[in-house]
Amino acid sequence: MNRPMVEVGLRDVCRGLRLVVLLLLGLCGGVSRAQTLQTTDGVKHGEVDFSAGLNTDGYEVEVGIAYFPVQYMGIKSQIGFAGELKALEDWGLDEEESGHPYAVRFKFMPSVVVRSPMLLNWKQQEAGLYLFAEPGVVLSPGASGSKGAKVVNWKARMGVTMQFDRMMIFVGYGISDFSLYSGRPHNYHGLPNNDNHTTHSVFLGTAYKF
Repeated sequence: MNRPMVEVGLRDVCRGLRLVVLLLLGLCGGVSRAQTLQTTDGVKHGEVDFSAGLNTDGYEVEVGIAYFPVQYMGIKSQIGFAGELKALEDWGLDEEESGHPYAVRFKFMPSVVVRSPMLLNWKQQEAGLYLFAEPGVVLSPGASGSKGAKVVNWKARMGVTMQFDRMMIFVGYGISDFSLYSGRPHNYHGLPNNDNHTTHSVFLGTAYKF
């Protein structure tokens, strides 16, 4: 990969993350109502979540657990998979039945979570709207057949969350230098010219506070 292009892209992401964090911190100082940890059963510091989405290379599915020691910041650990979307005729078939090798990578993703105070208080539904940012890393072995795949990658996710007491729904955008095709693994859809490209994603999910 062209190193100057990677460095410029990483600098742009870091600059964007700094702006998001500064915005969230500014909101923390300027908004008095902050209920991200509060539920009808009291303050809840734990959270489990599930999300799914589409990215540059195909799909992603992730589950995670987070702990918030303070109101606006916590730590999260996620595991999940990224893979190629199957052709319609191969749905419900395993690789032996279809005869097609689809690239799939396992991911482990530790990150920091930053949330804003409540931006919108939907009193009728006892719900609140928040912004979030999740800078972190992706640790992943290569997909089957890959050689020399990049196993440590940076990632950043951001989006909006709606909290209904203990339940939450969220939608967001992610960017990372993680690539499904790093190391040029066995695959069905063909390899890109650059197997270590930047990956963009959109996702939605749900979470439960405990």
